[in-house]
Amino acid sequence: MNLTMEHKKRSYVAGVLIIFAASYSQYLVHGISPVLDILVVYGVPILVISLLVGRDIAHKSFNHNRLALKFGLGFYGAFTLLGTILGIAIYAAISLFDPSALNLLHNPNPVLHVSPEAAWIMVLGSILLIGPAEEYIFRGFVYGELLKILSDRHWISLALVSSLLFAAVHLYYALVYGLASLVQFADLITFGMAMACTYYLSGGNIFIPALIHGVYDATGFLGIATSSGIGAFLRGAMLLVGLIFSLALFIQRRRKK
Repeated sequence: MNLTMEHKKRSYVAGVLIIFAASYSQYLVHGISPVLDILVVYGVPILVISLLVGRDIAHKSFNHNRLALKFGLGFYGAFTLLGTILGIAIYAAISLFDPSALNLLHNPNPVLHVSPEAAWIMVLGSILLIGPAEEYIFRGFVYGELLKILSDRHWISLALVSSLLFAAVHLYYALVYGLASLVQFADLITFGMAMACTYYLSGGNIFIPALIHGVYDATGFLGIATSSGIGAFLRGAMLLVGLIFSLALFIQRRRKK
């Protein structure tokens, strides 16, 4: 192993530790200031990542936008369906072994527990800030650098590792829902896989994953700002579009074979 690769691995581990430290800090100093929370949770990791590999991420971030859009929507549809199936299976398993744990699912989602006025702000914030920030951090750095330092491993296995790390920073689900949070974590992991596959097959594009991620989060806040029915309809429409693209990708692949 050469010194350059050793340095990259150490920088990567340090970067991941900073991401988790920044994310978990909100549980230690919760409620001081929403703006300060955002600056720490997103600002600190973005600053560190930008200093380490920001130029490389930015250089590839708009690669093959049309291809990325096709893959992004297709993988979103397929993996969301898979996440739903896994979630149902997990729910059924918990109901057999510890049905009382499911009562916690009635607790409000901590992310969506905002006023309708604040929800409108979060709709815009999801698209312009949260989606891009999380894709920059988790697909651009966590997954992108993992592909470099573990180049001998299959990209799908590394996509799974990065998706597990993506799910792990969402600690609040475990704190609010306990064992039943496994249902939410199934969604998070499969969503991470969809965006990671899009990133890899498009040659490092994070613009499209950021857009899909932002719109996905925005539909949740739209449900708060308007009505739960509208939010559910928009998310359902997004899933339907994704499944159509997923079917088109499948047919295209079969024809090539």
